[in-house]
Amino acid sequence: MKNSPTAPPHASHQAPPHASHQAPPAPTSSAAQKKLERKPAEDIDASAEAFIKKFRQQLLLQRLESIENYEKMLARGL
Repeated sequence: MKNSPTAPPHASHQAPPHASHQAPPAPTSSAAQKKLERKPAEDIDASAEAFIKKFRQQLLLQRLESIENYEKMLARGL
C-alpha cells in the first residue's frame, strides 16, 4: 500500500516541529509566591479565625431558619 504523498512515512509517530521537550511552567509564578511569602503568619491566622467565625454564624442562622420552618409546619398541622 502507498503512503499519502503529503504525509511522510510514520508521520503519526513524529512530534510536530514546534513541540518542545521542556516541562510546562510551574502553576504558581514567582510573583504569586512572593505575595504568599509577604503575608505574615498573624494575618493568615486572623483570616482563618474570621472565616471560622463567619462559617459558625452561617451555621447558626441555618439552624434557626430550620427550626422556624419546622415550627411553621407544625402550626399548619402537617
